Amino acid sequence: MLREMTDRFDSGILDTRSYNLGMIYAFAECVGSGVKRLALSPAMTEAQLEEIEGDLRLIAEEYGLVLHVDRDFLETRLFNPEYTRGRVVVHIAAEQGNIDEYLGLKEYKARHEDAGTLTDAVEVEVAWRMGRLLSYSDEAIEGLLRNPRF
Repeated sequence: MLREMTDRFDSGILDTRSYNLGMIYAFAECVGSGVKRLALSPAMTEAQLEEIEGDLRLIAEEYGLVLHVDRDFLETRLFNPEYTRGRVVVHIAAEQGNIDEYLGLKEYKARHEDAGTLTDAVEVEVAWRMGRLLSYSDEAIEGLLRNPRF
């Protein structure tokens, strides 16, 4: 059966469990081989995470990676916040220091929010730091700042 062609790939037509695990496995390979410092799973519901949690742990063990389950993903200007808000994102890292850097960045933004000092400049700084943590190039970060993903 042929599908009607669209302007955009629709991951919603795929089996969600397989899609999530496939994305995670591919990113685990990227992190495990040193291509990325930090990778992110697709944004999932709690039920979707529970469904794959055992396999997720096996993938992390296979590559010797550290996982962090984030139920309140840091909103930056790189990504549309509607994609992650109210969902779970699993962080995949080769070492705990990368997870700690992310958590520190989250705290940094929260301190600015609490103090009322969250300016455009701070928002851009947070986005750049997050992009660097995800091993994005300058060009990729600039592109996402102009046109956020998701």
